[in-house]
Amino acid sequence: MTGRSDKPTAVVQLESGLRSVGVEDDAFSERWDEGAWVADWSGSILGHEVYLFVMGAANHPDSVRLMLDEFTFDDVRTEHLSELVRKVFVGDARVTKSRHLLVSKYLVLNVRVGSETYSASVNGDSVDDLSPWARNLVETMN
Repeated sequence: MTGRSDKPTAVVQLESGLRSVGVEDDAFSERWDEGAWVADWSGSILGHEVYLFVMGAANHPDSVRLMLDEFTFDDVRTEHLSELVRKVFVGDARVTKSRHLLVSKYLVLNVRVGSETYSASVNGDSVDDLSPWARNLVETMN
């Protein structure tokens, strides 16, 4: 990426990930502010309404923050974005329950891409509060 008029590599990767799961209208809406940018997309993926939001910086193109409905992934390597999206929507990811300090409960979405495992969590333990696509990834819990 050499300037503001160029599409961020992360957006190109995300559009590729969307196409890999059959999305035809994969175009993100992009906005620049100084050296930072944000892009978002909403639409249907395999019958589920989904919202994606990604943010990055021109001076740090190797990783981004990705929001996938209620889950936020920090520091995702740009080259892993396409595969991360694909794995989530083909069912090659898992949502598990977790506790922190015996009090706080979380639902954690884990996705393995290459040698990296990316995790994003939401407060609570009610699977019913998740997006329908995320409910499909919930591991059987005791």
